[in-house]
Amino acid sequence: MTQPVLEVRDLKKHFDVGGGWLGKSGQSVKAVDGISLTLGARETLGLVGESGCGKSTAGRLILRLIDPTEGEIHLDGKRIDGLSRRQMRAQRRGLQVVFQDPYSSLNPRLRAVDIVAEPLRNFEPLSREEIQARVAALFEKVGLRKDQLSRYAHEFSGGQRQRLVIARALALNPKVIVCDEPVSALDVSVQAQVINLLIDLQAEFGVSYLFIAHDLAVVQHISHRVAVMYLGRIVELAEKKALFAQPQHPYTEALLSAVPVPDPSFQSKRIILNGDVPSPINPPSGCHFHTRCPIAVARCKSEAPALREVSDQHFAACHLR
Repeated sequence: MTQPVLEVRDLKKHFDVGGGWLGKSGQSVKAVDGISLTLGARETLGLVGESGCGKSTAGRLILRLIDPTEGEIHLDGKRIDGLSRRQMRAQRRGLQVVFQDPYSSLNPRLRAVDIVAEPLRNFEPLSREEIQARVAALFEKVGLRKDQLSRYAHEFSGGQRQRLVIARALALNPKVIVCDEPVSALDVSVQAQVINLLIDLQAEFGVSYLFIAHDLAVVQHISHRVAVMYLGRIVELAEKKALFAQPQHPYTEALLSAVPVPDPSFQSKRIILNGDVPSPINPPSGCHFHTRCPIAVARCKSEAPALREVSDQHFAACHLR
């Protein structure tokens, strides 16, 4: 088996919560509570779950925008979780990001050409003419016109802004791009265009994506494998076809039952979960999902299930599967 371009081992992020006497409560939000995953070359791993499950925090940890509480992050075989800001700078060109809101991730004072050129000026010893040529080529790759190079961010539509962000992310030929809800702020028709663009660019540039989303239809279209998160933990991880055809975790089954099917004659059996998602400050003992699980037994309340292989390359964290 070839070495993964990204490997995460038992990654945790606990945020201290203030309050109480002198602002110290002794509690913490367990936003990410021990996740492990790998990402291969030219692969897209979808990371899905309800809002607040910790998937965006996991993406920021991998990007080293925030520091982990525990765990390891390996990029192309090199451990990066303990690097200083100065040491991490050399690794930045291999890790890029596409955020959810393209407008807030763009500098409104810069022209489009300078937005895309900025990483090249920071990392590549190129002349002004070479940078201009590289930026113009990137514009063409993402479906923007050369006459738009001198425009500002507010002069682009939402879909065009996200294309601009993608061009900036590709400028340094990264190994991994973390896509954090990259199409959720766009119209449905534009979503399809951007998703297909990402697929085409992956084939051309050989980049790998960690694709964070809550829209399962989008994840099904773009991903090779899918990881499902619940309350800071990965509860299921499998190839896309296997996960959508035969989910092994009760939470995944409930998520998939809520996906609308564009067929009026299709009668789906919706699984309604009882109660709300527990607080990550005080998560349930044992399996975090047992308070809402329709098939939970006594063991689920006291013993946390390990993520184990239940069939070929299909992993689930459930005592009953």
